[in-house]
Amino acid sequence: MATVNKSALLISLVMMSTQLWALDSDSEQPISVEADSLEVRDQENISIYRGNVRLVQGSLEISSDRLAIHFDENKDLVLMEMTGRPARFRQLDEAREEMLGEAKQINYIESKSMLELKDSARFSHAGDTIESNLIRINTENNSIEAGSAESDKRVKMLIKPRQQSTTTD
Repeated sequence: MATVNKSALLISLVMMSTQLWALDSDSEQPISVEADSLEVRDQENISIYRGNVRLVQGSLEISSDRLAIHFDENKDLVLMEMTGRPARFRQLDEAREEMLGEAKQINYIESKSMLELKDSARFSHAGDTIESNLIRINTENNSIEAGSAESDKRVKMLIKPRQQSTTTD
């Protein structure tokens, strides 16, 4: 196990992209990570947190059994892999509405601006819920794709009725 270089670890965490998460002010908040153990593989540019992992930055909260953060040689985020029973995230959007996601595996691929929830995946936002074996969210254009190659695994969606606005003259 590598010796933890605290300044390199701090720089790595600060470099994490927050484009994935919706509330703009979250990126300006400090990042707090707690876990039972940490392994830093400097040669591979990977930090692995294990055991009751909890990451908080502003309104963003991630909890998982394992969190692996992959960086490039410039210490820029490449990939975040969260696994658990299930792994979960919570964050507020700009309208202060809650976004919730959970799955046995959650990946964020920086180069594609893609959040993937795999295996027993569930995503909720503003009262609407999607359940599927695979949910992909493009965080750049806010598009969502859900489905599975397995024919017996259907996508389920619950759409909350929108409130009618009433105006008085």
